[in-house]
Amino acid sequence: MGVIMKTAIKKIRKTLFGSIAIILFFIFWEAATVYGLVPKSVIPAPTKVFTALVRSTESGELFVHMKVSLARAALGFLLASAISIPMGFLLGTFFKTFEKALLPFLRMLEKLNPFALFPVFMIIFGIGNMEKIALIFWVAQWPLLFNTIAGTKSIEPNMIKSARSMGANKKVLFFKVILPASVPGIFTGVKISAQISFFMIIASEMAGSSQGLGWYYLSSSQSYQVPLMYGIILFITVLAVIINISFSKLENHFLVWKEASFQEN
Repeated sequence: MGVIMKTAIKKIRKTLFGSIAIILFFIFWEAATVYGLVPKSVIPAPTKVFTALVRSTESGELFVHMKVSLARAALGFLLASAISIPMGFLLGTFFKTFEKALLPFLRMLEKLNPFALFPVFMIIFGIGNMEKIALIFWVAQWPLLFNTIAGTKSIEPNMIKSARSMGANKKVLFFKVILPASVPGIFTGVKISAQISFFMIIASEMAGSSQGLGWYYLSSSQSYQVPLMYGIILFITVLAVIINISFSKLENHFLVWKEASFQEN
């Protein structure tokens, strides 16, 4: 019991220590508005910001727009994952010659500015969910694809030779050697892709939408609801942090699976 208490206290201290800079930031922000160091009409006090955010939460409006944004981002991200990760495995392992020929073209497509592609997606899919999901798919696929390819290439050739010399067929080779060794590279792509998907959906909703956190932010700024506008910015930031932490925990779980898989071998 004492060990559990010590661990809990250690985690609390670590959390509090890591929060000092954030707490000081909000204290300074509040003091700056109280003493007139910044114009209140442009930068409201954090107490007013949190009050506006709580009201939006109580009315349910904030969560309605959050659900719309997260659903759009998740659909585009999952679609990109379902296509790009298997393609990355194929190009990085069994079709290396084809990968060398195709990679320069894929790199060129990756460099296309997604903001410049807004009008193209609007013309093809119209203004709605399909356009947003297609845009998320476009930006999310590249980190997934290239990091999966890089993950497969990071495998030591001797590992594959050793597995083959012990009679491993393609199925065993893939699931027992290639896949576990590629996990770190895949999750690097997954985390980058998830973050890009979330921020891109916010940007796309500001460009043309009637729902979502991006539209809600734009609407509050246009109607000059400044405290709510800052509140939405803080809420989006917290959501982004939660997404990053969630995928980091998922990565740690799969890294444990990777180690267990190698130990079995």
